[in-house]
Amino acid sequence: MYKMLIVDDEKTERECIRYLIESGELSLDLREAPNATDALALLRKWPADILFTDVQMPVMTGLELVRQARDFLPDLKTIIFSSYAEFEYARTAMALGAENYILKPVVPEELDRTLRTVIKELDDALDSRIRQDMQQSYLLQYALQCCINGNVSPSGLTPDISRQLDSFSQLVLLDFTAPFLEKNYTAFYEGLRSFLHLNMETLSLSPNQALLFLRESHPDSRSFGQRLHSYIRDAFRTDCYISVSRPLNGCSDLQDAYTAAEQQMEQRFWNPQVRVFSYDDQAAPAESQDAPDDDSQLTVIKRCLAGKDGEGLLKNLEQLFAKYRTPSSQSQIFVKFVFSNLITALYPHLPGKDEFAPLETLITDLYLQPDILEIIKTVQSMSARIIESFEAADQNVRREILSVKDYIGKNYQNDLSVEMLASLVYLTPDYLSKLFKKSVGKSLSQYIRQVRMEQASQLLRTTGKKVIDIGIAVGYPNYSYFCQSFREYFGKSPDKYRQEEANEALT
Repeated sequence: MYKMLIVDDEKTERECIRYLIESGELSLDLREAPNATDALALLRKWPADILFTDVQMPVMTGLELVRQARDFLPDLKTIIFSSYAEFEYARTAMALGAENYILKPVVPEELDRTLRTVIKELDDALDSRIRQDMQQSYLLQYALQCCINGNVSPSGLTPDISRQLDSFSQLVLLDFTAPFLEKNYTAFYEGLRSFLHLNMETLSLSPNQALLFLRESHPDSRSFGQRLHSYIRDAFRTDCYISVSRPLNGCSDLQDAYTAAEQQMEQRFWNPQVRVFSYDDQAAPAESQDAPDDDSQLTVIKRCLAGKDGEGLLKNLEQLFAKYRTPSSQSQIFVKFVFSNLITALYPHLPGKDEFAPLETLITDLYLQPDILEIIKTVQSMSARIIESFEAADQNVRREILSVKDYIGKNYQNDLSVEMLASLVYLTPDYLSKLFKKSVGKSLSQYIRQVRMEQASQLLRTTGKKVIDIGIAVGYPNYSYFCQSFREYFGKSPDKYRQEEANEALT
């Protein structure tokens, strides 16, 4: 509804104009003033859209009122009404931008026609401003999106957009635990502006993620982030993670600040109980140089699984869990890759698979999991079942089998025969062979070959030793026989195996 001020020193004239407007069903918020001085004071507190004023009034004329009002309300629409039909009055009124000069007594039809024309002009001007504001908003949103992606050149920006981009002092990344912004976008941002008095622009990245571009920085970023989180939690009954960037120094900082905010948000994977992350948080500690690399540890875990070594499996899993329970310099994608390989290795040994989801579902859920502790819990649940099955099976495995396996593991590089192994545990070769096959699921020669091949594969992946030396190191003094056995076991030659593993490590 537009606001209109009626100014005349005659009360009856003001009441007559009010009556004609109200009877014409024009939607206007009307107020009155008895003179130009009162009108100016009211216009400063209540900026009207239309000024309807008499010309001849005491102290100040209506024409002078229009002139002074236009100084602080340049878009004010004015209509002059007067008992004087002098051309000079009308010409002055038109020069001041009056919409019409109406003579008293006012003709209702002329007043109605004039006001409807003025209202249409106001509507058109409002529509134009809205379109311009929307266009400017779209341009700014597009420029912000390009800035954070590094796809904008300062020379390609309009001066106004460039000025706005340089006005931002800090960036805040919001990551909601549910698609909150899908239905609450407008109310949420208006709430931030109204209740937290944030002078900002916003950019919605997805139903779960948004960026706030603040025009005023908050040096105590953690305190600000916590206040923001408390407001969101209390006002909207939803939860989110917040990453507050360092103070910005113009448009050129936006991409780096956004990248840093994303990296800060990565810490939620290691500390899911923390909701606010800021640029002054301590960096993740460096990896211990004494910790075994993930690939070697996974190889050991696979060997424990193959040998049904529950104790060894538990020990190596705990080492891996301990490494990743605390913040790591590794990205969460890399960590999830490590654990997906671990789950893939565990799954074939899992008893009662019907009680677990298919392997593909477990891997998908793992990559969607934002909490390292939940990933560890899933692996612990799987490994506990496997270790229980190993322990049950071990009750039927005689001590002699464990001794033989232990001896093979320590002496695989030497010449091993069934007769020599049987003599170690005081059994006949035939009986040891049958007992071993029943307990382990493969013959002694197959098991020895497996241990030697796994050792060979590790040496090929982790050392630069010559193939012939590796063959000797794992119990194959004959180079040709080693290459033949390796090819039969892995389906490829040692040289090709080493080359493919090296290429995979580089990708």
